[in-house]
Amino acid sequence: MKHFITNAFAILTFVTLAHPCAAESFQSDSKRFGNPKMDIVMTEVEQGRRTSVVDIKVNKIGSSVGSSFFILCSLRELAKQRGGFHHIVKVEETPRRGQMLVGFLKSADEPPETADTRFAGAEVIDLEQFSPICDNMK
Repeated sequence: MKHFITNAFAILTFVTLAHPCAAESFQSDSKRFGNPKMDIVMTEVEQGRRTSVVDIKVNKIGSSVGSSFFILCSLRELAKQRGGFHHIVKVEETPRRGQMLVGFLKSADEPPETADTRFAGAEVIDLEQFSPICDNMK
């Protein structure tokens, strides 16, 4: 029995260290801005080397402009967290409905498919162009 407990502890320790806790994932919640008309939660559900899959739950959309800026500013925060990236590409409804595949680029000139082949032909977004709006949303 003692051998079983030692092995179980070793396996549990390995699994814990090999798979980081989900609490380390990015999450952004529109309710932090105090707007009762908008309730959107963006959660990173998967990380690749230079990609993330985010799940977007829209409970109340609010205005289309406000919700769009909330999503863009959240992606800006995620890009900073993932390595200080200023340029992204995205494919909506990928891998499934309600999700978005986001790629992080080192520069505006980097071909999108270097982050992932699914970004071939995607438009590069310079997140810093939104900094005046995003910085005022806090």
